[in-house]
This record gives sequence, structure tokens and C-alpha cells, in this order.
Amino acid sequence: MTCYDKILKIAQANNGIITTSQIEKNNLPRWYLSDMVRKEQIIRVARGIYTLPNGDYDNYYFFQLKNTKCIYSYTNALYFHGLTDRIPFQKEVTVYKGYNSSHFKDDTIVHYVKRNLYNIGISEKDTNFGNNVKVYDMERTICDLVKSRKDIDVEIFSKAVKQYATHKNRDYKKLKEYAKLFSIVESINDLLELL
Repeated sequence: MTCYDKILKIAQANNGIITTSQIEKNNLPRWYLSDMVRKEQIIRVARGIYTLPNGDYDNYYFFQLKNTKCIYSYTNALYFHGLTDRIPFQKEVTVYKGYNSSHFKDDTIVHYVKRNLYNIGISEKDTNFGNNVKVYDMERTICDLVKSRKDIDVEIFSKAVKQYATHKNRDYKKLKEYAKLFSIVESINDLLELL
């Protein structure tokens, strides 16, 4: 099997996507990627990210490959968990304070949290193309919405809360635990009473 064949095999096993780091892990020279782009066997999507010509352009997945510290949150997390019927037009992510997000484009909303709160509730969900991305779980997302309630669209907030209340995987115990960590116990209790 040639190096070209190995690269194509890796891409096929990864939903048509290949990264420079995957090439390096398999001890394949990186110049093969450039040669394959020149021969139109693969397409360069972004620095270090390539896809097969018939591959899908998975914007959420590619963004997170380039920005590994970004966790999808707020409206994006609602979308991934099925807690909203609106498709987000912008990426909405959370990073820890001190993270340099100056390279992000205008279509990205960035939220900053203290480092001790950053890892709380990280889960994984599949994009529409079957690629795995990091997203905050439902309980963390509800806490984020409650914390930022005055900045959240009223309709999005109320629908998300109602959807969460009827979701088969909701976890009120975890929601209350997160509420303590985010110092919003009273607000969450008021919300649970309404539900």
C-alpha cells in the first residue's frame, strides 16, 4: 500500500476528513498532502485540515479542529441537544479567561469563564455529518442561559427551558449541583418551581 493509499484510507475512516496531525501519527511525510491537493485527490479546507473531494464541509467540526479549546455553548448547545428549533447563524463558544480569541471571525460569539468553571459539563455530540464535537451538556447550558438571562432572547429562553423540562435525559440533580458551582441556586430553584 502506497502512502497515498494510506492517506485516503485514513480519510475514509474519518468521514472523508484528514488532518496533518493524523498524518504525523501514522509516520507519513506531510508533503504527500500538498501533492494530493495539487493532484486534486483531496481539498485543503483550512491549515492542517483536508477533505476528500466528495466529502462534506462540516463547519462545526472544522472550527473545533482548529480551535480545540472552544466548547460549543448557549444557542449552539441548545441546537445540538434539540432544545431549540432555530438553526444558529453564528458559532457560539465558551473558552477560559485569558484565551486569545482575536483570530476568530465576526460570525463567532465568544463567552469567557473562569478556568475552574470551564470544564464543567463538557460532553460530546455528533454534528449533522456524523463528526464528534465538544459541547456543554444540557444542564450546563441551562445554567449559562439563566446566568445570562437578560441577554438571551425571551422566546429562545422559554422554549429551551420547556424542552429541557420534558426531555427524557434531563437531570435535575445535576442541574442543582451546577447551580451551586455557578452561584445561581435561587434562580434555578425559582425556575424549577415554575416547571
